[in-house]
Amino acid sequence: MSFSNEASIENAVSPSKEMLLLAVPTVLQMLSYTVEQFTDVYMLSKVSDAHAASAVNSGMVTFCVISFGFGILMLVNAMVSQAFGAKQYADCGRHMWQGLWLGVVYALALMPVMLFATPIFQLMGHPADWVPMEVTYFNISIALLVVKMAAIAMGQFMLAVNRPNIVLVSAASGMVANIFVNWLLIYGNWGFPAMGVAGAAWGTNAAVMIELLILCVVAFTPHMRTTYNTLAARFDAPKFRELIKIGLPSGFQTAGDVVAWTIFLAVVMPAFGPEAMKANGYMLQYMKLSFMPAFGLSTAVTALVARYVGAGKPEISEQRAHLGFRMAMGYMLLCGVMFFVFRNHLMHLFSTDPAVIALGGKLLIVCAIFQIFDAMFIIYVGALRGVKDTFWPSIVQIALCWGLVVGGGFAVSRLMPQWGVLGPWTVGIIYGMILGFYLLGRFRSGRWKTMLPESEAEAKRFDTGMAAAVEPIGK
Repeated sequence: MSFSNEASIENAVSPSKEMLLLAVPTVLQMLSYTVEQFTDVYMLSKVSDAHAASAVNSGMVTFCVISFGFGILMLVNAMVSQAFGAKQYADCGRHMWQGLWLGVVYALALMPVMLFATPIFQLMGHPADWVPMEVTYFNISIALLVVKMAAIAMGQFMLAVNRPNIVLVSAASGMVANIFVNWLLIYGNWGFPAMGVAGAAWGTNAAVMIELLILCVVAFTPHMRTTYNTLAARFDAPKFRELIKIGLPSGFQTAGDVVAWTIFLAVVMPAFGPEAMKANGYMLQYMKLSFMPAFGLSTAVTALVARYVGAGKPEISEQRAHLGFRMAMGYMLLCGVMFFVFRNHLMHLFSTDPAVIALGGKLLIVCAIFQIFDAMFIIYVGALRGVKDTFWPSIVQIALCWGLVVGGGFAVSRLMPQWGVLGPWTVGIIYGMILGFYLLGRFRSGRWKTMLPESEAEAKRFDTGMAAAVEPIGK
């Protein structure tokens, strides 16, 4: 479909259809990442529970290292989307390249962290035979961090310029590569060595390389080069500073959240024994099946909210954010019901240990409750990114996460150990509830509207850019 008048987006298709045209590919993209992680853990669980738990723990620590840069690069979506909505096409490629340069610098700066991998995992108090596997997975993952950062920046660019299907194809191709390389290297098929956890890490790296290759092929086609200036590789100091300015709070927000939850899962949970750690790791795989697709929907919300802000239509930005929340809530509530009803069957898929299955079943009940507030948080943090409102949400989230999830989790595990694994997770639910309602209230308050163009003339310039700015969604 093509649009040729000012009302193209809001009238040519219904709001739900517009949201789904952009959201479905991003949801499927996130689902492909979830399937990768799920199959890693599933395939390693057939070697041993220790192999699977080691990969889960190491994956969390790896994401801790990545998360700060990931949080900043998420703002590439908002910056490109606003330029796209305002018909400033040449700036789209320039914003993409500032994200790429930032990703390269970030990845290179983190290479030395591999030297400290062993003491990091030793300090977590995990079983001694897990530490070498955790270190191996971590170091292999970090070795190709620059590829991951580049893929994130380019993926956000593609979503912002209405190429969600390309992002989906690249992610799905990576997923297939991941599963195949896992099968070769975890178990040692076709004459390859059986590498266990190391094989799973190399499978993930293979997926990232395939994903980036496909994104690059499309980004540098003649049409993309001409329309969106994707060869504008020159360092652009003003645009780089803008990315840093609005991206740093998002980076701290993402990193603070991820590190706090990693401490909760990898340091607080071990107080309840190895079975609790295994059960918690398996529960997380199901939780990802719920929140990762919702995160994909949030990415679509960021793009649409930013696009309509760029077009001078804040009221439509609001509508799209609330629509995204209703969609996410419906999906995550359905997941929660499934987790509750089939909790023991779901745990049995990973383990035959009765203790692990029993603990995992309890954790899936907690997970089902957590879904309600997680949907609110995921969507409205995405909406606030779309309007470049990142500072105060990051401050509040970091304070709540470290005060309740980490501090409260430690306190409950030490002072009320009779509550078992449900104690710290109850505090986690309280955290999710407070944060979710805060972000909803902040977005609904309309404070972000003070960031819109101030003069009427400038607002009209944004408004008239919408007609030609919108290309066929999913192209």
